[in-house]
Amino acid sequence: MPVRDAALDALAPPAAPPVPVRVTVPSVGIDLPVEPVGVDPDGSMALPGSADVAGWYRFGPAPASPTGSTLVAAHVDARSTGVGPFARLRDVAPGAQVDVTTADGTTTAYRVVDVVRIAKEEAPVETWFDRDGARRLVLVTCGGAFRRDVGHYADNVVVTAEPIGG
Repeated sequence: MPVRDAALDALAPPAAPPVPVRVTVPSVGIDLPVEPVGVDPDGSMALPGSADVAGWYRFGPAPASPTGSTLVAAHVDARSTGVGPFARLRDVAPGAQVDVTTADGTTTAYRVVDVVRIAKEEAPVETWFDRDGARRLVLVTCGGAFRRDVGHYADNVVVTAEPIGG
């Protein structure tokens, strides 16, 4: 009969929190799947190609992590899919609820505390990618005018939300 050493079990790293698989903002009809993403070769956050799928920054906190920003982003639109659900982030009001469901079926509810449109070059990305601060959810998409000269929108629309009840 195999015997386990409790001391070795205590040294094992804790299991990683379950990854987000869906985000919903019922007040504006946002409901889309979420996939883990990393970093593009240019150093920016990678995103799924479709505006109908959001990306969770897999090198940052998950919803069940004890600290930091859970960052979920999606294209505002894409040639292949047209305007995506995150285009409605600009219509989210403070106080709205956001739900994030993880791979284990757990749903974490958040309350929106801030909605801003900010020029990309002024974006506080250190806050969006924070691993040690207070728990929060950050939803990001593009906004403002499309800049053909650089091939992207001038601004980001950012929704920040805090966990309800903790």
